[in-house]
Amino acid sequence: MFLKRETRPKQFKTPPSVLVNLNPNYHFAELPRMPETQLVMTLPRRVWERLGEYIPAYEAVQLAGRFGADPGDYEWEWLSNPEGIRWWRRNITGEESLCGLAVAVRRGDIVELYGLVEIDENSPFWTEAIPEEAANAMPRQADLLARNEGRSEEEALAELYRDYYRSRGMLTMQQPGMPVCRKGSAREVDRFADAIKALVERALRSDLPSELKKP
Repeated sequence: MFLKRETRPKQFKTPPSVLVNLNPNYHFAELPRMPETQLVMTLPRRVWERLGEYIPAYEAVQLAGRFGADPGDYEWEWLSNPEGIRWWRRNITGEESLCGLAVAVRRGDIVELYGLVEIDENSPFWTEAIPEEAANAMPRQADLLARNEGRSEEEALAELYRDYYRSRGMLTMQQPGMPVCRKGSAREVDRFADAIKALVERALRSDLPSELKKP
């Protein structure tokens, strides 16, 4: 599975993880193996397989190069190994950033989805999980740190953002030379769930290329 286990400094207390379960009466057997999961849901196998044709034909993120894109357009990527989907959410300028991914596990006629919201510090959505009051105070704090420690305000502000998420157990990856990543807030996970449900609804309403070719 591609949902990697996160590590956290021992000095910080980790709050309970967000887990949005859209099918609470169903037993998701893979949850112990994927503790980073923030969203679980099931789909009929026929619906999941329909997404496998619908996304590349109508909503694949790479289609934006041909048609242009607005927020909400061409935001999905179909994965075949491991089987799953990625959500590339667009900002107000149309720039796409990876915001969510879900891996699929087939169980007969049912497909289980295990999802995670993961956002890196280069994303325009990096600071969305910081409450407005705290976020508004950070530029001034960064200015003071920069002057006291002889470094740039940009570097100091980036450290404050990281420290905020680290103290709340939200960092999922921090490796030298790589952007820091965080998991999603409850609001962001709900948004991801809503995006998947809307994607399914559009796929069910649309004619697939294979259906259009039928006599």
